[in-house]
Amino acid sequence: MKKTYTLNGCDYSFESETGALLSIELPGTAPMMQDGKGLFDLAWPVHLEYDIQRANPTAAYGKNAPCFDFDGETLVITYNSVPYTMPCDDVEEYRGGIYARVTLRALEDKRSVSMRLYVKNNSEAQIAQILFPDMNGIVPTHDEKHEILTMMGGSMKPFVQFKNTAKSRETFFAWTETTAGKIIRAGGLQQRAFIGRWYDIGSRKGGFSMFRKHWGWGPDETEHMGYGEQLWIKLDNKVNKLRLASLRNTKIEKGGEYDSGEYVITPHCGDWIRGIGAYKEFANSNIKRVVPVPQRVKEMLGFRTIFMANGYPKHPTDYSWKYDDFETIADDMIEHGLYDLNVWGQFNWNLPFGKHRFYSEWGGFDNWKKNADKIREKGIIITPLVSWISAWEETARHLGIEKRSGSWAETPEAIPMFAAPYCDRWGCFQMHDHSNEQWKQEIREGLRFLRDECGCHDICWDQYVLGDNSDDSIHDLINEFRLETEEMYPGSAFSSESTLYYESDVDNTDFTWNWLYWNEKRDYRPYLHVIETLRPNMNVDSTPLYVKYIFMDNLMMNVYPSRPEEYNGSALISEYPEFSAAVKTCGELRKKYLSYFTEGTMISDCVLSDDANCRLTGYLKKEEENILLIACKYNDEDTVLSLDLSDFVNGDEFDARIENEAGETVFTGRIGKADSISFSGKAEELYMIEITKAV
Repeated sequence: MKKTYTLNGCDYSFESETGALLSIELPGTAPMMQDGKGLFDLAWPVHLEYDIQRANPTAAYGKNAPCFDFDGETLVITYNSVPYTMPCDDVEEYRGGIYARVTLRALEDKRSVSMRLYVKNNSEAQIAQILFPDMNGIVPTHDEKHEILTMMGGSMKPFVQFKNTAKSRETFFAWTETTAGKIIRAGGLQQRAFIGRWYDIGSRKGGFSMFRKHWGWGPDETEHMGYGEQLWIKLDNKVNKLRLASLRNTKIEKGGEYDSGEYVITPHCGDWIRGIGAYKEFANSNIKRVVPVPQRVKEMLGFRTIFMANGYPKHPTDYSWKYDDFETIADDMIEHGLYDLNVWGQFNWNLPFGKHRFYSEWGGFDNWKKNADKIREKGIIITPLVSWISAWEETARHLGIEKRSGSWAETPEAIPMFAAPYCDRWGCFQMHDHSNEQWKQEIREGLRFLRDECGCHDICWDQYVLGDNSDDSIHDLINEFRLETEEMYPGSAFSSESTLYYESDVDNTDFTWNWLYWNEKRDYRPYLHVIETLRPNMNVDSTPLYVKYIFMDNLMMNVYPSRPEEYNGSALISEYPEFSAAVKTCGELRKKYLSYFTEGTMISDCVLSDDANCRLTGYLKKEEENILLIACKYNDEDTVLSLDLSDFVNGDEFDARIENEAGETVFTGRIGKADSISFSGKAEELYMIEITKAV
């Protein structure tokens, strides 16, 4: 038998004998779960024979029906003793069992439901792992190839990716994602798709969003922010159903308690943008900006990076640029509409920092200052990269630190090029402990030297809070510097490499410098829909198509061209003509449609009711109810956009105009709110589609 409860318009059905979550059904979309068997799952080992003992609602032993209590707004499911997977009546440690309580509560937004698990261990056996929410039995709301797991920084098609095939079985089964599933961690903007502890599973026809309602450090691991949150993705190839379970490794001893905190589920019709609203509201209520994002940062297409040298200037070829090359680089930037120059390797990063850290082989500080002033007069802003979370060899000795975590040398003059074990100069010690007051004071002095004597008001920070902890001392230091600098030089920017801690970086970083290059799995449009302050960067060497994709998505473009066999950033932009043309084109288009990027809301491709043979990104200006769609064609065939504008703008009729990347109008006409537009053109060309209220 099953029990069905309606919470905020969605039906949640449970098996009465076990409490397993059988189905989630929302009027207007197909069921999101069918014949499910999830809710929560616990690892409950007693070594050695019982290592794999688990406890969950549908387990075969110790069965007893849970108690259901519903008042119309809140559902409580209580287990006095959770069933388990292996017979253990003769095992003394298991006596007493596990008490569990799951609470589902309708939230005030009239769409979402809070889910919370409380566990008390009444046994002698430790609870070693908790899976909750355990969404076990997810089915496609459209079909397998259109069912997408969307996260803030990327997506995947789990019913396709984890499908069992002859090829997938040709490796060790315990490493194979089709049998073992995949565990992904939440974290920062550097390498992870699972940003912000939010995900959505579904298609354009519906699905559900889920996120953990916690912000900042912990709660379980005070040394990690978000990184401790893990999502297990497992396709059951026998029944072709998906399992998405939030995973926590724990140590709950006898008498110990566990409270999951709140998870929020939002079932929705349509695609992910219809389900992300609860998370967007939660995230923005927690962002506490130190200073506003500078208007310049909102408007700029991107910046240019050069990697001058790896810090061995005595070698006659171990560099890409010298101080005397600044003017050549600046002229190339200005030709391409870029005015921010991020410079790596222009000085030695060691502490204490000062004029003596600029390389005498290139003329020292005085020659650096002379050339820096020349390009400032041309309008170029120089942003030095600083790397002080790592205590490099000289700094470590200066601070009396004996340990090292290995070499970080990165030069063609060594074998291997990266981290050659004999390159001690760039051996380092990661400053996980931030209590060293001498280190922090020398950082303060270094930042002020760059600002006050070098004229560099903008700073880029390497390895931002990598190894930080909940004392937030490095953030406090940066916040102090930002407030001080903002008063002296309003509109100064702070960029950083965001490593693990997006929820902290977002308060004081304006844009990132991360080692990210374009690939088909990376998609920051959900992030950019939620967060309208900190812009993630995307590096581009010399591929014109990637320039267009980065432009479309309002990512911060890091223009970083290089020559063969040389460092990143070793080439001029003009050395690659097609790349150069793409940068210029996108720069002009951004100027023309700037208000959509700076004032509009990212709506991705969520105006589409069906897939199209192009990549599409859209922006909505809410007050005017104007929409800009940017299309980049996949092929030479005519493109048809099937649109549904009803969730974004009011009215029944709209004027549409399409302009190609050369600025030529290729379509004008009137469309309805559920209509289609078609246009022709070459593959990899951009088309700007502006939709406004009919006049």
